[in-house]
Amino acid sequence: MKKLKSVLLLMGIITFALALTACGGTEDKASTDKKETAKAETKKKADSNELGDYKVEILSSEVVKDLSGKDAIAVKTKFTNNSKENISFMVAIDQQAFQNGTQLTTTVAADGGLGGSEKDVQPGGSLEVTSTYTLQDTQNKVDVEAKELISFSKNSVKKSFELK
Repeated sequence: MKKLKSVLLLMGIITFALALTACGGTEDKASTDKKETAKAETKKKADSNELGDYKVEILSSEVVKDLSGKDAIAVKTKFTNNSKENISFMVAIDQQAFQNGTQLTTTVAADGGLGGSEKDVQPGGSLEVTSTYTLQDTQNKVDVEAKELISFSKNSVKKSFELK
């Protein structure tokens, strides 16, 4: 008789648990996910050039010669410091260029300058800097990508340049 009571009690508990589960409200997860994705995309579009405390706009490019006479691309970028301390582009931002799926090597322009990337920018200030990369060829496009140098964020600013 004790076994029968135990089995009935166990069955009652299971039935009660199933009833509670069935009575629970259903959340339309798909619509919630769509709303969250839409909010994230809107925020991403609004802040497309924001990289943490900095704003980066990749402006233009020009095919030039580097210090050793090789073909290179000079990429002009506007850097705005929205942090609370002075900082330079080269310390705040990691900018890379790719051609044919491979990273291009940073080089020095024929004039020997660093393009202003080493200059500190005060909070709220902006500076146009030029970064130079050795080209693999002068036919195929170059993709430029900038991201915050020290960050866990995956945000980046990208721009492609046709060389033809």
